[in-house]
Amino acid sequence: MSFHAQQAVEKWLKAVLGSRGIEFEYTHDLRRLIAEVKAAAGEFPFGIAEVIVLTEHAVPLRYDEILDTEPIDRDATVALVGEVGRWATAQLFAATEGDQASESGEEP
Repeated sequence: MSFHAQQAVEKWLKAVLGSRGIEFEYTHDLRRLIAEVKAAAGEFPFGIAEVIVLTEHAVPLRYDEILDTEPIDRDATVALVGEVGRWATAQLFAATEGDQASESGEEP
């Protein structure tokens, strides 16, 4: 589950960057993506440590390594992924509205 949660957050972050025309490196590193999103969007309103732990759980498990950490809380992880998704969706709509306003000459 943590692999899929990490992938979902990774894709949301990349969508936010892409919606702003920002190119990003091929990476699964949520820490790096969060830093880029914060620079582009001015915020990332979630506990970074809570999100980073997804990478720490997902990547080793993806390659069949054994973790020496506590298991993640499934309910909290599902909730976090949902919250990131809702926030990212709002960011995508804001970027789209800004693009449309720019094309029409209006203030965003």
